[in-house]
Amino acid sequence: MTADKPTPTRTKLSLTDELAVERTRLANERTLLAYIRSSLYFSIAGLTLNSFFQLELGWLLELAFWLVAIGILISGIIRYRRVAKKLNISAFAQKRWHLLMEEEV
Repeated sequence: MTADKPTPTRTKLSLTDELAVERTRLANERTLLAYIRSSLYFSIAGLTLNSFFQLELGWLLELAFWLVAIGILISGIIRYRRVAKKLNISAFAQKRWHLLMEEEV
């Protein structure tokens, strides 16, 4: 005996679903820009602290801030690409879903 797989009900995606995906894409881009902004703040803070206070080991403090800035930037880019990849897979699945619905009609 073979068990029949349940077939999902095929309903046309509404405009609100499509807009939700687009809002998620825009939120992902805003998040990437926030990571870039934070990275710039840390790099500027490192330069400012070193030049303003003129510490004996100021270069070490500046280096630490720059490493944090680079880490933030890299983690932001990685996160952006992961979410964008998931959204592209989701968009592909939605297009495929539309094609399946058109074949039935």
